[in-house]
Amino acid sequence: MKSAKRYAIIVGAVIVIVLVVGIILCAIYGRLLELLYISLIVLAVLMVAATLFQVYSIVKLIKTITVVRNELRPLIDSVQETVGIVKDTARTAGGTVTTISSATKLTTNVALAPSVRAVASVVAGQQMVRVFFGKGHARSRAELRRQQQAEAMEAVLAEEGSE
Repeated sequence: MKSAKRYAIIVGAVIVIVLVVGIILCAIYGRLLELLYISLIVLAVLMVAATLFQVYSIVKLIKTITVVRNELRPLIDSVQETVGIVKDTARTAGGTVTTISSATKLTTNVALAPSVRAVASVVAGQQMVRVFFGKGHARSRAELRRQQQAEAMEAVLAEEGSE
């Protein structure tokens, strides 16, 4: 890259030197009008060349856009197919969830609810038997926890007092 830059600088300097020498020689020999005409012709040729290069680049741009468009069509078709597959999968998953929900409700209504009622009845019967046959009065769980906490506090206080 450095060598190309150096080459461009050298070529530009040579062109500037040739132009300056040419203008000086034309001024010495009285040919400035001819130099003006030649300069205008050269500039016109350069403008035509620049216009042709722009037309060429526009043609290439149109071809590139056409190629990209043709390459994107199969990709878009593939994406649409994938979206269709995802939609079908979502529908299938929704059906599966509905089936599982129905099975869960059936299991709850048929198996769990009666067994929970039966266990609750057995536990209630045991509590009644305890009350009737002298195991004491039916204490609530809160009373039982309070008693356990009080016993734990007494044990801690007894340990602190012995230290």
